[in-house]
Amino acid sequence: MDRLKNKVAVITGGGAGIGRATCELFAEEGAAVVVAERDEAAGREVVQAIVARGGRAHFVQTDVAKEASIQGMVADAEKAFGRIDILVNNAAVFVLKGIDASVEEWREILDVNVVGPALCAKYCVPVMRRGGGGAIVNLGSISSVIAQPQMVTYNTTKAAIANMTRCMAMDLAGDNIRVNAVGPGAVWTQIVQRLTSEAGMDRAAADADSEWGGAHLLKRIADPREIAYPILFLASDEASFITGSLLMVDGGYTAR
Repeated sequence: MDRLKNKVAVITGGGAGIGRATCELFAEEGAAVVVAERDEAAGREVVQAIVARGGRAHFVQTDVAKEASIQGMVADAEKAFGRIDILVNNAAVFVLKGIDASVEEWREILDVNVVGPALCAKYCVPVMRRGGGGAIVNLGSISSVIAQPQMVTYNTTKAAIANMTRCMAMDLAGDNIRVNAVGPGAVWTQIVQRLTSEAGMDRAAADADSEWGGAHLLKRIADPREIAYPILFLASDEASFITGSLLMVDGGYTAR
């Protein structure tokens, strides 16, 4: 408890999956959490759940594909809590296409998965500087470092996140702002539940399937909270000498 006491954290895509798990865990560890989420109902539900357990949380409807929305979110977050210490760039879309992807599909995924995190950092960093520093955690993936069939669009964006993390870490070190990323494998989020359900699998079958859980050395799909804990570590002072890193949280997937 209290690993993030007196910290203010902005978490994009905080209404579900890894984002929600991270919001809830950060609140448990003492942070005031800004749930930056496009889906208003989902975002407000997370805030209500946190507040009901005695935590502090504030919802801001946010579309990371729109610069004005990000600017408004950051201003709202600072107004609500007076500072921003942590940014978790979690929001993403899953446009899973090969080279046949349309220009519109490329623009959609690049706007959310690459430009969105860059702009969130752009507008959060000045607030962090005024507070003396901070930490940014970006959501990469196993897709940041490997090739996967018919996933040119998604993997390209996650590879960009890995190098964006390193470049930001270099540029922001002098501001006492650390920048790291996590690289999850398959996680039991809404998108994975939908994809496996469409293939006729429940959780047990998905865990055992060679293309899903079975592709990891630990032979299962992760729960969102298992990703939230490494994000917490990188955001906390426990990781005070870690910056520019991509921490693989993939059940051994990339070690095969």
